[in-house]
Amino acid sequence: MHRLVAFVSLVAHLVFVAFAILGGFLAWLMPWALLPHVVSALWSARMALWRPACPLSRAENWGRAGSGRPPLHREGFIAHYFEGRLYPSSWARRVVGLVAALVVGSWVGLALR
Repeated sequence: MHRLVAFVSLVAHLVFVAFAILGGFLAWLMPWALLPHVVSALWSARMALWRPACPLSRAENWGRAGSGRPPLHREGFIAHYFEGRLYPSSWARRVVGLVAALVVGSWVGLALR
């Protein structure tokens, strides 16, 4: 059960992060996706700027602890799975800026269509 909770939390995180980054482009094809994307982008900005505790990270840590695995990095999901793997940890703020520019760019592109 614990492994399942950890796995489902991981998948939910990945889907959420992908939608938060790329959902604005999805809204070009499906305009109804814009409102959920704006909400996810605002939530993501809050998490990136202030790094409060995330409910999905709590669920994943519960599952990881129950299955004998170490918890996520104290900085959270992104730090645990992406920083140091996809890009150097020292680039974290730059990557946040690039992602923010991509999201805003998707909204500008939608507005210009």
